[in-house]
Amino acid sequence: MGAAADIKPDAAMAGVPGTPSMSASLADFALGLRLEDVPVTLVAKCKGHLLDGLGIALASSGFEFAEPILKGASALGRGTDAHCLASGAALPAAGAALVNGTLIHGLDFDDTHIGAIYHATAPALAAALAAGEAAAADGRSLLTATIAAMEIGCRLARAAEGGFHDRGFHPTALCGAFAAVFAAGRLMGADRAELVSATGLCGSMAAGLLELKDSWLKRMHPGWAAHSGVAATSIAMSGFKGPPTMLEGGHGFYHAHLSHGPGESVSPVRALGDEWLIAGIALKPYPCCHFIHGFVDCALHLRDQVALDEIESIDCPLSPRLHHMVSGPSRPADPYSALFSTPYVVALALVTGRIDLAAFHDRGVRDAAVLALSDRTTCSEDRTSDFPIHFPGEVRITLKSGRVVMHRVATSFGTPERPLSTSDIEAKFMANATRVMSRNEAERIVRSVSEIESMKSVSELLEMCRVSSAAS
Repeated sequence: MGAAADIKPDAAMAGVPGTPSMSASLADFALGLRLEDVPVTLVAKCKGHLLDGLGIALASSGFEFAEPILKGASALGRGTDAHCLASGAALPAAGAALVNGTLIHGLDFDDTHIGAIYHATAPALAAALAAGEAAAADGRSLLTATIAAMEIGCRLARAAEGGFHDRGFHPTALCGAFAAVFAAGRLMGADRAELVSATGLCGSMAAGLLELKDSWLKRMHPGWAAHSGVAATSIAMSGFKGPPTMLEGGHGFYHAHLSHGPGESVSPVRALGDEWLIAGIALKPYPCCHFIHGFVDCALHLRDQVALDEIESIDCPLSPRLHHMVSGPSRPADPYSALFSTPYVVALALVTGRIDLAAFHDRGVRDAAVLALSDRTTCSEDRTSDFPIHFPGEVRITLKSGRVVMHRVATSFGTPERPLSTSDIEAKFMANATRVMSRNEAERIVRSVSEIESMKSVSELLEMCRVSSAAS
């Protein structure tokens, strides 16, 4: 029996007499969780996700959006509570969380819970690093708080069953703010009432729209979520009261965003502490939108079966719910836009055989062969897709001879059904981290994260992640 078994009814906080509010139940879980309550395999999995997030943040620090977010966060307030990843800049905890979350998600290379359509690590880890350093926490505390926040964030997002995306909201921006509350609250020493108040306050801070055209906005969503969570926790711990029924209330989070509350089978508090949604988080082998990964798998599978000059057209059947997000354009304006174009990414995979950071960001999006093939690639409707339970992919190539070759995957590489190995995760980290630091420095981080329970201070990890020398 998990930590949820210790939850006691609290009529004062409940929407129904004798039943704790969702916020109270989640607070009890977050505050009561012990690392030994988490299955050993999931502890190891979450270490991999933590390492993955750090590597992406380090790689992001070399891109043009990194300096503006650091400058912007610094302009919001000065302090020395916490240090930012990569730069090592000292900021108030909320400011550091803003920077860290933006860097972890900045390349759209971070993990996704498939059913929840939620980037689990970015807001949780960003808040935990900042709050953990401010509270002089150790590595074990950091890991436990991050796991609690990842689990809660997945549960909050899964409850929408894809409805947030359907209505133009980014689940990571919305639910990540609440997740950050539970990471920050546990590390900062909040009690149950304060954590419930923080959750209530955060309901009015959780925001994120998917109107993203020609912008860097999506990159900032997990950072602002982490910032909101740390800020809400600080305000609540100062005595400011928030509503206890923010999640399930008639004017609360779910009703405001979806016009209804969660069904019983997907309630955020169902089997809390006994069933672990973090088991369903997928790591990304490719630095593009996770909806496209299955199509990349198919394109790479078919690449050796066809000659490029024999291709007449390509069809990528896509769930009708995803067409407005990833069906094009065939000629993206910049590398970031390319990450969300199924035609372009499939063409890139077929032409180059590589889908990595260099393929998008170092080589640019003007390769004539890629664009010519992308122009001949379309997305029809996949009526058999079980999205959002899985993100399937299918590529159908029609040759000039009239012959059709095709391949379909039910779920992509990196998902729990087809997981990355520990060596895969470490190789991805090394490729990302060594863009900005030496191999020896990166290898030290790998060793430290693998033994993070024995780390005496979060500050040690942040110091290791400070970029101080050119890559070698």
